[in-house]
Amino acid sequence: VLYNVKENSTYSQEDYEKMIVQDQIKRAKSRGLDIISRSSKSKMQIKTTLRREGYINEAIDTAIVFLENYEFVDDKKLANHIAKNTASTKKWSKRQMVSKLMEKGISKDDIQVASQLIDDDQEMNNAIYHAEKKFKSLSKSKPFEERLTKTAQSLGYKGFSYDVITKALEKIKQNYEE
Repeated sequence: VLYNVKENSTYSQEDYEKMIVQDQIKRAKSRGLDIISRSSKSKMQIKTTLRREGYINEAIDTAIVFLENYEFVDDKKLANHIAKNTASTKKWSKRQMVSKLMEKGISKDDIQVASQLIDDDQEMNNAIYHAEKKFKSLSKSKPFEERLTKTAQSLGYKGFSYDVITKALEKIKQNYEE
């Protein structure tokens, strides 16, 4: 028992507020652990969740420090993990990965380091995968150039650079030229 609270006891407003803060801190730490038990989260995601659930700022900050001290929350590791694994399995472009990391509230420095983990060959392979998938899904009754244009638009929407799109379309032309 943190406070020796007894029935029919009275406490000063100051003591009562200290009890509330300590209780909030304890609950925020526990909730923070619960949040990361399901999947890795960034500091910002945890802060947002705790804030949305009504925790006070002091409790949120203390919970984040607690999670960082035990290395349960590390934005740099999270960014690197996403760059190495998720971006390749989901076939993301570098821009798409950067966008996802920014949504998670990861710092620009950590994002820059993580984006260097995706090599140009991997991004090119991802672009070719998406280009072939899109090209095959388009009706063959449409003109070849129109299908190429729609494929290029699709790749652009997914965040691939102009150079990568051009190379991927060259590959499509080689494989599917009528």
